[in-house]
Amino acid sequence: MTKAETDPITDDEFLLRRIRRERLRPDQTPIISFKAFEPRTKGREPDVDGISMFRLACLANPGAIVGDATDNGVVQIPASELRRLGLTINSSPVPSIPGHVVIRELNAAEWLNSKNRLKMIAEELAVVASQPSNILIWPTLE
Repeated sequence: MTKAETDPITDDEFLLRRIRRERLRPDQTPIISFKAFEPRTKGREPDVDGISMFRLACLANPGAIVGDATDNGVVQIPASELRRLGLTINSSPVPSIPGHVVIRELNAAEWLNSKNRLKMIAEELAVVASQPSNILIWPTLE
């Protein structure tokens, strides 16, 4: 049974992050690059509100966040871990996939202004995401 997007986000929930193939480093530790948690700062869609994640509790299938894109993988991070790092999880519904949230502090402007502090947080998230139990879908590595 899935939760409604309007339900509070609890510490025992997992949040999912889509990981592009180039952010996976199978020959290094951690295997997920910290850049997987870096907000887009340029281009037509910078992460002004924070990086996107999805509530696993709101999804019937974690693969929904990658669709048919085989060059994307999915990792999970406990909500409690994000909060322990001082990050805020804000619900930000989108019509295509339920459970969309943004991590407010990991936004484009903050990344550019305090890159060192946020890079350390992104590195900690990469370590958590790299735990085998937190890698839900591997991207195609071709």
